[in-house]
Amino acid sequence: MKTSVHSPQKTDARTVGKHRRRSTIHGVIEVGREPNSLALAPLGSEAWVCNTQDCTLSVIDTEALRVSAVLPLPIRPQAIAFDPTGTRAYVTGLGKPLVVVVDVPARRIIGQIAASEGHAIAIDAEGERVYINANSHARGQICVIDAVAGRLLERIDTGPFASAAVLGPDRRLFFCDYLHHELKTMDTATGEITTVLSLPEPFEEFAISPAGDFGYAPYRTADRVVAKIALSSYALVDLLPAPPLPHGFTFSPVGGLACCCSAAVRSVSIIDTRTWQVVSQFQAGEYPQSPVFSADAKRLYLCDSTGNAVCVMALD
Repeated sequence: MKTSVHSPQKTDARTVGKHRRRSTIHGVIEVGREPNSLALAPLGSEAWVCNTQDCTLSVIDTEALRVSAVLPLPIRPQAIAFDPTGTRAYVTGLGKPLVVVVDVPARRIIGQIAASEGHAIAIDAEGERVYINANSHARGQICVIDAVAGRLLERIDTGPFASAAVLGPDRRLFFCDYLHHELKTMDTATGEITTVLSLPEPFEEFAISPAGDFGYAPYRTADRVVAKIALSSYALVDLLPAPPLPHGFTFSPVGGLACCCSAAVRSVSIIDTRTWQVVSQFQAGEYPQSPVFSADAKRLYLCDSTGNAVCVMALD
């Protein structure tokens, strides 16, 4: 795998002057084909990348900025999540109805749980339950997995074109109904699904602020809008500006910054969440997606799914 480490370079001067912050390319690491998501390991300095077309995971040493291991998988990975101890990772994907369990320190597969093909994954704070959203144009479902016993507990129908899997306050699992423009929740104690809000435009992603008080749904349109939702009342409280065709919306760990990619112009925007002003805007590869902030918010990691690489940005 190739790695290129860049010396600090300023972004376009007009962008820096207008947005008041500098973002520099810290490194570009070549990984497998079509990297579409990544997660930072809770322990150590590693980023784990899902390479969909290669059926592999690339493990990146985030200090050395190089690939330190490649794990072959029996599925085309779509999403990965770590348990709270950081010792196990769960991977969902396409090709076979499996959830793959990985021993993180040993970097080897230790289990395969029969469930469903999946596009999104979430794990609870105790590391006891894993939730897989099996998006389908015909019949979607959420698979609930007992992580301790390593077995499927139940399948809950969601209807077609359901996306995302985000655990929020009070153990609610949020997901999106793209066809009906609805935000839905699943009570993880009972499995009951409730439609909590209908929006005028389609959306397929949902993010929750680190404080847990607001949710954010980027409209998958050219309207340049992110809907802000109060989770205490499920009321739409604001329509915030965003880049065209926004996706990959996420927050820094303490919530001072947000990141949003644009599928229309292939750019990345960093937003000050107090003022909702774009403080930096830049290009990061050919098709940036799935951004993740480092714990100190001084770095941003992005998959370049077309360029088969991970871009690491230093945030000033």
